[in-house]
Amino acid sequence: MENTKSAKLAFYYSLALVTLIIGAISFGSIIFEFINKFFPLISDNYYSENSGIKSAISGVIIAFPIFYFMKSLIYKGIKKGEFGINSSVRKWMTYFIIFVSSVVMVGALIGLLNNFLDGETTANSILKILTVLVVSSSIFGFYFYDIKSKEINKKFNLAYFIITCFFVLVVLISSFFIIESPAEARARKLDQKIINNFETIKRGLETYYRDNQKLPESLKVLEEQNYSYVDSKEFKEGESEKYYDYKVIEGKRFELCATFNSSSVIGGKETAYNSANWKHDKGYQCIPKTIEETGK
Repeated sequence: MENTKSAKLAFYYSLALVTLIIGAISFGSIIFEFINKFFPLISDNYYSENSGIKSAISGVIIAFPIFYFMKSLIYKGIKKGEFGINSSVRKWMTYFIIFVSSVVMVGALIGLLNNFLDGETTANSILKILTVLVVSSSIFGFYFYDIKSKEINKKFNLAYFIITCFFVLVVLISSFFIIESPAEARARKLDQKIINNFETIKRGLETYYRDNQKLPESLKVLEEQNYSYVDSKEFKEGESEKYYDYKVIEGKRFELCATFNSSSVIGGKETAYNSANWKHDKGYQCIPKTIEETGK
């Protein structure tokens, strides 16, 4: 029976550890995103698609409720006498949580200090270091107090729960004001697909020009003569059978046209690493290009 109780307690602490780490890292990542927004990194030349903060939001929403639930089960078990407050399992698992948290904190601080020494924005690095220190110290302080206490302090635990929940909710709610909506995310992905298709078409046109010393009259010629690197659907707009609009200007110059769902520049930054070569506004746009005979 004692072994069963020890295994149960170890399970509770293990799940609490995993969710605490996920929740704390996700919480810090959201704050980092705010810092990057108001104190951008020097090397940040592109618009963030918010994939990181979306994962962080998901982590906070899922991890913290499970962590709080596991902690409540542990304290209820101690109160009922199911688990001993001075049990070796509780002490080992608590110090293990402190150890793992310390490793994560040290790793984060090393990375942040490296960015600072590498010339990144001073305010950005300092604020992130302070964030790591505050989050980690709150974890260390709670667990050190908890393991040293000879009995469960209900008032302390309740205060810690309320304070941490307050900050978690404030950061979580605030994060929804800086991420793109599902509609915006879909529009960006559709535009990215168009850009990727344009890149494919451009490579096909360059190959055709090298072989024929002229541009084809239409994209259909590329498809018919197998100058495509991928499926022929890359020459067509959306799910329709309509080819992208393609116009030969003169010589090596041509245009590719499509209807974009958004602009390629948001907040003065490119929305993707290859969109700088295909700048566009929202709506129907024709982008001029010139054949590079080397194909590069």
